[in-house]
Amino acid sequence: MGNLTNLKEFIFETDNKACFIERDEILGRLETEMADYDKPDKFAIIFSKLLSEVSVPINEDDYFAGRVVEALPYEGLKTANYLLNSAGHLSPDYGKVLNCGLKGIVSEINDIARKKGDAESKSFAENAVIVAEAVRAYCLRYAEEAQKAGFHKMAKALRVVPYEPAYDFYSALQGIWILHMILSCYIGSRDYAFGNFDKYMLPFYEKALADGKTETELTELLAGFFIKTNEICGRCTHNYNAKPVLCQASKQYVNIGGEFPNKFSIVCLKAAELNNMAQPEIVVRLKPDADAEFTEQVFKLLAVLTDKVNIYNYDTIFKCLTDRGVKPDVAKDFTYSACCTFDLHYHNPRGEYYVPTVQIFLEVLHSKNYTSIEKILKDYTAALSKDMENQHWIKPIEDMRQTAVLDSLLLTDTAMECKYAYDKDRAYCLNNLFLPGVATIGDSLMVLDKLVFKEKRYSFAEFMKILDENYENNEELRSEILNYERFGNDSENDNYTAMVGNAMVDAVDNLEKRDNEYNIPGFYSLERDNSWCGKIGASPDGRKSGEPFSENQSPTYGADKNGITALLKSISKLPFERTAGGGLNLTFSQKVSSDVLKALILTYFSMGGLHVGISVIDRSTLQDAMVNPDKYKSLTVRLYGFSEYFVSLPEWQQIAVLNRTEYK
Repeated sequence: MGNLTNLKEFIFETDNKACFIERDEILGRLETEMADYDKPDKFAIIFSKLLSEVSVPINEDDYFAGRVVEALPYEGLKTANYLLNSAGHLSPDYGKVLNCGLKGIVSEINDIARKKGDAESKSFAENAVIVAEAVRAYCLRYAEEAQKAGFHKMAKALRVVPYEPAYDFYSALQGIWILHMILSCYIGSRDYAFGNFDKYMLPFYEKALADGKTETELTELLAGFFIKTNEICGRCTHNYNAKPVLCQASKQYVNIGGEFPNKFSIVCLKAAELNNMAQPEIVVRLKPDADAEFTEQVFKLLAVLTDKVNIYNYDTIFKCLTDRGVKPDVAKDFTYSACCTFDLHYHNPRGEYYVPTVQIFLEVLHSKNYTSIEKILKDYTAALSKDMENQHWIKPIEDMRQTAVLDSLLLTDTAMECKYAYDKDRAYCLNNLFLPGVATIGDSLMVLDKLVFKEKRYSFAEFMKILDENYENNEELRSEILNYERFGNDSENDNYTAMVGNAMVDAVDNLEKRDNEYNIPGFYSLERDNSWCGKIGASPDGRKSGEPFSENQSPTYGADKNGITALLKSISKLPFERTAGGGLNLTFSQKVSSDVLKALILTYFSMGGLHVGISVIDRSTLQDAMVNPDKYKSLTVRLYGFSEYFVSLPEWQQIAVLNRTEYK
């Protein structure tokens, strides 16, 4: 049972234009059949009917059962169908599922509902029973199919998990996978994550060793599990030729490390190397002094897997969270569930909002005749807060409170209150507030301070007129500006970007919030630095109208000229102790030893740095891949907070990757 090479090839042979055809056909029919049904169990029943009808295919190379039938959509088929859907963006409580089973969780919910005695709690408990029984029946059908195929170990596991507790290492992985696949593909949404995987899987790993299994056997089995994550959305991207499914280009994050790395944490690293595909992204919560062997293995893996690994500074993030009022026992369990975005493991689904920071900055500049950067920053902070206050970024997930039936069972903090995962009064309402373009705005302040307020070469109105004219007939001035020492070179000019970073975080902290609400800022753009730029006018840093602004935490492309040490010193001046999200991408043109990576990143973290992700690729390879994509189907690059297949990207995004500063 199981063949890693064949399973990888299976992924590359799948069609990114295919939909989950059985799902969409069945939901299309149920949409008509149940249009007039308005009882509280409507979506639980829809979920149950869906799982009772879909196929249970098994590939002869599979390590684990659980796959969705795909086919090209045809005219008239509603795809993807939204009758059953979720906001996703959370880490289910897989640890509790493994130890209690869905049956145990439902039993607790029933007890709580009886004690509460209200109709809403009773309805929630009834839905939980329907959902858990639907998953159980689906797995029993899969067990029959596995038995017919001669996969007796698989069949045995599916007769038990995830309805009953897992009994060994294999059954634990099978139980997690089948739930993860159902959530992502049948309910349908992006970015479910595996949470702190090494913590809840450790007891099953230790039992397997005690039962005579070898580390080599278990590492291969885990690699087979990791490969399955690539089946969820194939090789497509979320913003270009997206697969016609609700999970689109979902990113699968496996979190390891933290305060107490363990032996299984290292096995996860070794399995990731065997897998060596874009999914899952290995997220290392690195506390360098926690375990020397683990830290050493992290950098050995990073030197090999490069773009498929995220490394976060555990100590910096833990301090940020406790400073913001998160209880230490919850804060230490923080995770990432995709795209450098933060959550509190199974305690919350995350909301997110990308603040149009550059647009607002330019609006502020055009609002009055300024005489100092201090006055600009004061008004800018107020304008950012006003924008965020006017955005109801929680509401979309509140609208899904009953359609996301399985989410609510697995977000156990909320489930144990008989509340839906997306209820407004859930235990933790957590919002990621992303603040892009920090370097562009910082460099713009530097230029204004120098040319307008200090040297007084231009009045403020004169300089704004130059911007409005997009530097037309002022190319000499623009060339001068572009030659200034901008953010990224470890100079005093970095202070302007640090001031902007603090102003952005101040704007977040000024927001009114409920007691159960946590607003977590992060310097992160995803692709907004390119996708928004076409509608943004010229900025004082020499950027012309329509040109990209700075990505994530990074300097503007090409601005950092003094080497990687200067770059990291500059970025460490951002107020990371007040943030928990966002990312920094470093690109190397050639292989870098694990010792060099370790020295660089640990030094950066000691200065307060938050995150590092790297790519190792040279421009000539990327340029050839753009011309001859068939030669490079497995070539991956670091995008914003994750790994992506380069040939699957749109041309503008490929060019954006090419434009990054390369280090040697």
